[in-house]
Amino acid sequence: MSLNIERKSLNLNKCSLKKSVSAWVEQDIIVPDTKPDAVKVVSVMATPYINSIENMENKIKVTGKINYYIIYNVNDEKFISRGLCVSYPYTEVLDTPNIDKESIVTIVPTCKNIIYSLPNERKIATKCEILFKITAKRQVMTDLINKFSEEDNIECKMCKGKFNNIKECKKSIITSKEDVMLPKDSSQIYEILKVEPKIKNTEYKESYNKIMVKGDIDVLVLYLSDSSDNQINKVNITVPFSAMIELDNIRDNSKFDIGYILQDFDIKINPDIDARTLNATYQIEANVTMFEDEEIEYVEDFYSQTRELKYNENKLQVVKKDINVLKRLDIRETINNAIPEDLRLIDYNIDTSFVTTEIANNTVTVGGTIKLNLLLQDTNTFELESKSIDVMINEKFELENISNPKNVFIDVIDKSGTITQSGNDIDMRLILDVGAFAEDVADMNIIDKIEELELDLSNINSINIYIVKPGDTLWNIAKKYKTSVDKIVMTNNIENKDAISVGDKLLIIR
Repeated sequence: MSLNIERKSLNLNKCSLKKSVSAWVEQDIIVPDTKPDAVKVVSVMATPYINSIENMENKIKVTGKINYYIIYNVNDEKFISRGLCVSYPYTEVLDTPNIDKESIVTIVPTCKNIIYSLPNERKIATKCEILFKITAKRQVMTDLINKFSEEDNIECKMCKGKFNNIKECKKSIITSKEDVMLPKDSSQIYEILKVEPKIKNTEYKESYNKIMVKGDIDVLVLYLSDSSDNQINKVNITVPFSAMIELDNIRDNSKFDIGYILQDFDIKINPDIDARTLNATYQIEANVTMFEDEEIEYVEDFYSQTRELKYNENKLQVVKKDINVLKRLDIRETINNAIPEDLRLIDYNIDTSFVTTEIANNTVTVGGTIKLNLLLQDTNTFELESKSIDVMINEKFELENISNPKNVFIDVIDKSGTITQSGNDIDMRLILDVGAFAEDVADMNIIDKIEELELDLSNINSINIYIVKPGDTLWNIAKKYKTSVDKIVMTNNIENKDAISVGDKLLIIR
């Protein structure tokens, strides 16, 4: 006799894996013949990008490029300092245990350390430590039993839960070239010294079978102006982006999780127009997950009082939903005697690569070191020099919206701030956006391949006295003796069926 079963399929994530892997990349950067000889390297900033990922067993091959922005001093009649903006390719194979070919992997690279030297006036030797922040996910299709037919007379242990049922995952590449005009009050650019792009203001709008994503690339450009006074300026420009991403079966209850990774960004003076027009080239990876929230009740365990049923059980730990909490930290500090006499602050970079995060009992501690990389100019000679200052931090906050965090990851996801000079002192205000990413995890019992065997009751008496042992539940006892929980409760006058104690004597009647 076959069983009449209703089933529900869910596509869920298994617990994700997050880890950071670092690798050192060494490159010799050659000063082109069109540039003057380098006398001293003032600063080197490196921005790594990833163009492709090859997922292998326990390894990931990444290919990309590093954009170097180098400021160096020269012997020149017009300018004391010059800039060099170059790109070099790299390939790294990262050791990633527990990540296989079927994993869905995203990687965000950042430069953690950079070491440089000047072997001769035409070569700058660099050694860059790239920190690869890796997130790996695996999806699993679950086939849950909703219920049995009443005619089958099956005792069921039910479980209820709300799940993010994944409908589609799609990776889309957004690429474009845009001409961007400098603001009217900006001086003309002679040479670009540094470029810092950041994706901001993202949003999306859904339609019948696609979503439109859009946002801005906020770009800070440090440049040498076209004048004879060694004037260094900086300007913020905005490069908008947008794209249409096709998805199947978008419905009214569809929800979207969208992540953006800047895979490439270059900005250059457009000589075909004028020195006030820049040409920006970018490539953005948009990772879209479409899902629906579904609350379902499913069979976690079952048995029959009149039949012997054999089945397979597959224990799975799955993610019911993702929980994201954003905490903004406002850090203020005055650093005395940070800038020597006759030097003025031209530019700065805030490096959070050495900030550490940890969680204990729902309390997040953000500690470690913030590096302030300062670019300074001598007010007499106009020469540039760099200085790095370490600022120790120790901030704590509570995860108020996560009652039972599991598989929690804490990371600094964004930073901004201002550093101002006051004589020899600097005032720092730093905004850190710290993200807590938790997963609401469920241990699911997937049942399949049910078959009926001959029922054997020879070892079960019609009346039994059972002494409760550690780990026993009324459900397990009823299943063992082919009776029901309700019958045990009624026979033994049990008020709370979840509060039986070890050593209790129960009368079991089949």
